[in-house]
Amino acid sequence: MMALSYEDTHCERCGKEYSLAWMNGGLCEECFKKKKLEDVRQSIKEGEPDTFSSDYIICPYCGFAFEPDFEDDYLFEDGDHTYECEECGKEFTVTTMVSYSWETERMED
Repeated sequence: MMALSYEDTHCERCGKEYSLAWMNGGLCEECFKKKKLEDVRQSIKEGEPDTFSSDYIICPYCGFAFEPDFEDDYLFEDGDHTYECEECGKEFTVTTMVSYSWETERMED
């Protein structure tokens, strides 16, 4: 594989034009997310699960990924929460790390 430069503007996997592909190792945002999920699933197979993700909740047993249901209010609280995998039925702990950002604007006088 050749080195990427800031001029690379197409995803190496799907070929879609994506001006920032060079920042994601040559991948568009969608393929980059898929690659990260593949890496997590591989770590589970190898017996050393690394399931950290800001995109999905990932079962540490089978690798099933699902987007959090934000109607569950407790997902907006820091801490550990028990989940049951929709795929394999095993329970696991989800640790939620919430962060906030603020931006202010001047009001007209």
